[in-house]
Amino acid sequence: MFEVTPAFVMTEMQKLHGLDIGYHKAWRAIQRASTLIRGTPEENYELLSSYLYMMKSKNPGRYTNIKINDNNRFLYMFYAYGSSITGWNHCRPVITVDATFLKSKYRGILMISISNDANNQIFTLAFGITESENNNSYEWYFSELRNAIGSRDNLTFLSDMHQFIAHGIAKVYPESHHEVCIYHLEQNLKRRKVKSEVIKLFQSAARVYRRKEFDLYMSDIEKVDKKTFDYLMEEPPEKWARSCSP
Repeated sequence: MFEVTPAFVMTEMQKLHGLDIGYHKAWRAIQRASTLIRGTPEENYELLSSYLYMMKSKNPGRYTNIKINDNNRFLYMFYAYGSSITGWNHCRPVITVDATFLKSKYRGILMISISNDANNQIFTLAFGITESENNNSYEWYFSELRNAIGSRDNLTFLSDMHQFIAHGIAKVYPESHHEVCIYHLEQNLKRRKVKSEVIKLFQSAARVYRRKEFDLYMSDIEKVDKKTFDYLMEEPPEKWARSCSP
C-alpha cells in the first residue's frame, strides 16, 4: 500500500500548484483527509454496536459482545467469527494467546487467540479490545472466549510469561493446562544478553522428549551460567519443557 507522507504532499503541492507549504501543514492536511475518509475515533466508537450487529446478521453463528462502564463509555469488546467457532472443533486442543498495543487516539490493547488446524496451519479463533492489560480485562476476555467456543478435554493455553494472562486462564479455565511459549522465553534470554551457547542449550533442553536428556542439558546450563539456570527454573519446567509437560 502506498503511504502518503508529508514530504510527498509538499512535493505534489509544488509540482501541481506551485505552492510551497511547510511540513506541519502537510501533516495536518493528511490528518484532515484521513478524518474525511475514515471518520473520527469518537464517531467510529459510536458505530461499534451497529457494526457488530451487522457482522452478526451477515455471519450466522458469530459471537460478539461489548461492555461499557458506568458512564456509558466503551470498555471492552469481543468477537469471534462463526466459521472460527465451528472450525475450532476440528483444531488441536491448543490455544495461543497474545496482545499488542493499538496506536489510535485512545490507545488500548488488541487481544487475539489462535489455534492450529489438522494441517498445522494457523487458525484464528477470536479477538478482543480492552483499555489495558490487567486482571479484569483478561478475566473478561477469557470469559467471553469460553462463552464463544467452550472448552475441551486436555485443553492447553500457550502464552508469554505475562501474569495477567495466567490469572485470567486460572480463573476462567481452571481445568486447562497453561504453558509458556519457548519463543518468548528465548527472547527474554536474548534481552538479558545471555550467550548464544547457553541459548542453544536451552533450545535443546526445551525440545527433547526424554527427561534424562533434559536434565543433562540443564546441568550444562548450570555449569556455564548459573544465573540463567536459576532464571529458567523460576518457571516450572512442566510449563515450557516438552519432556516435563503433563
